[in-house]
Formats: sequence, structure tokens, C-alpha cells
Amino acid sequence: MKLAITGKGGVGKTTLSSLLARFFASQGRTVLAIDADPDANLAAALGYAPEEFSKITPVSEMSELIEERTGAKPGTTGGYFKINPRVDDIPDRFSARRNGVKLLVMGGVKKGGGGCICPESVLLRSLVNHLILYEKDVVIMDMEAGIEPLGRATA
Repeated sequence: MKLAITGKGGVGKTTLSSLLARFFASQGRTVLAIDADPDANLAAALGYAPEEFSKITPVSEMSELIEERTGAKPGTTGGYFKINPRVDDIPDRFSARRNGVKLLVMGGVKKGGGGCICPESVLLRSLVNHLILYEKDVVIMDMEAGIEPLGRATA
């Protein structure tokens, strides 16, 4: 089962995502919760304390991983990079676990003018495609507000 929770800001996407993740985990299902909102709050909704959440590194901030997988250094412009990087190990390697729910935080652009986000976006999009097509777990994605997830083909 794959669910992408989208909609306007403030309608309860994060709350619904956390409740669904907890419900499926309580039923014995393996659950992977993805915080795909740049304003990440799913960890708090799943019960992580602020000091625990601060230890979770968003995938978009894993510069060494992004460079290793895409061949491009994050923040640089120009050049070539892989558009189909290996991502199958990311959910298990980089997710936090609590009460039967694996949590993976995608991250996003911190500020305008921060450089090219292309390699990071390619890695995140490849990861989403992998999760939808190949992951056997229940996958619940808490998406960012608005229509951007539809335009970027992540929902």
C-alpha cells in the first residue's frame, strides 16, 4: 500500500500521516513513513522528542551520499550527473525507527539562491519511484502543501 497525503496547508496532512502510520504498525504491518515536506514535522507527530529529531539527517542534506550516487557535488552548477542513481539501500540505512514505524526525512531547499538542487532532486525522485514500485512495506508520504508535488511528479 502506497499513500501520498497532499493538500492545502493546515488541513492535517501530517496528523493524518502519523495516525495512518501508527495504525498500520499496530496491525503488524511494516511501515515506512516519509516526511517529504521541507517543513518537516512528521517526526514530532510520531512521538520523537526534539533532541531525537535533531539527530535525523534529511536525505537532501547528505552531500557525500548525493555526490557518490549522482556523480555531482551538491551546490555546484553545470556538468553531468546520473539521473538514475542507486537508492534501494536508503530506506533501511537512513531511516529512524520507533514503535514499528521507519521514518525517512527527505528535506528540501533551505533558502533561495542556495545553488543548483538538481542532483538532490534526482536522488529524491529516484527514491520516491523506488519506494512506490519496489518497496513491499506500507509507504505513507507526508507531502508539502500546495500543488508542487503534482508538478514535480512526486505524488
